[in-house]
Amino acid sequence: MSRKRTKFTGVYYRETTTNDKPDKTYYITFKNSQNKMQELKIGKFSEGIREQYCNLKRNEILTKLRLGEEVHLKNRQKDKIYLKGIAEEYFNTRTDSESKSKDISLYKKHLLSYFKDTDLNTIDKKDIQLYKKIKLETPLAPKTVNNILTLLGTIIKFGINEELLKNDISKFIKKDDVDNDRERFLTVDEIKKLYKAVEDDKRLYLFCKLSLTTGARLASTMNIRKKDINFTHKIITIKDFKNNTTYKAFLKDDVVELLKDYAADIDHSEKLFDVNNTTIQKPIREILNDLFNKKVDTSDRKNRVVIHTMRHTFASHLAINGTPIFTIQKLMNHKDIKMTLRYAKLADHSGRNEVDSLDF
Repeated sequence: MSRKRTKFTGVYYRETTTNDKPDKTYYITFKNSQNKMQELKIGKFSEGIREQYCNLKRNEILTKLRLGEEVHLKNRQKDKIYLKGIAEEYFNTRTDSESKSKDISLYKKHLLSYFKDTDLNTIDKKDIQLYKKIKLETPLAPKTVNNILTLLGTIIKFGINEELLKNDISKFIKKDDVDNDRERFLTVDEIKKLYKAVEDDKRLYLFCKLSLTTGARLASTMNIRKKDINFTHKIITIKDFKNNTTYKAFLKDDVVELLKDYAADIDHSEKLFDVNNTTIQKPIREILNDLFNKKVDTSDRKNRVVIHTMRHTFASHLAINGTPIFTIQKLMNHKDIKMTLRYAKLADHSGRNEVDSLDF
């Protein structure tokens, strides 16, 4: 978060949050006895600090410097910079969301505990390499380690951009290539088994139908409201929280009928699934594990069937049926065609006919 000027020279503030309430943190800048620009944190508005007080403190320091007197900066601590302070500033700039909550959890569990007492000014390439090595030797999945390193780099770059830190250690953060794309998708027979397992629960049955026939992500499906459904044109508006966009999906006739029946008593602006995510996730996860994961290791992300597998199944069957790759991109709402190209290998026209035509 950038500094904002006040009416006093050398007095700035940054908008922050204290106990979930808006706050201001005040700073002063001045040239020290070595003629180098220095920033000093004075305190927060919620602590009683005001611009006039900051101006008085700055003038006091400038007077002592001009007279050659020794200046004691109570919170200077040899200008040590800690990850905690920068991370708190960074997270304060992000809006509340599931993604923010996950990143805060990742930060507290894997970054704060390790770098808590480390002065970021002293970290070098070897320190980052050692941290990465330690994480890779844990039971964590390589993709999780990459996510941790990405978050560390993001926090550091934020600190550099906001002039909270000068030592740009983000350039030393190197992530490993991870072959972790999901390969498992449900066959037609497996889809029928899933429908059979949830047919007695109207809510779970509709959720699975929508997930498998629109390819919507979990959060997107959970956010669908009755007003998002156009029954006449058999179209549904879906909010993609990953891309922060909305897009249109087509509804099959049987899904339209299901929705008409299910949403008959639901208000226009009400959500179809007006429950928390766990209410849907937990029973479906148990069903998927019972049907498809009994012999699959819990760490096998490529082959384990999870709720997201339904989205993968939607795209996979489109490709198998010969749907053009750019059409699949549109239906999946992929911002980058590279995300969609992984399904090209499933298309009939991607080599199957050529292999069948071999005369040996």
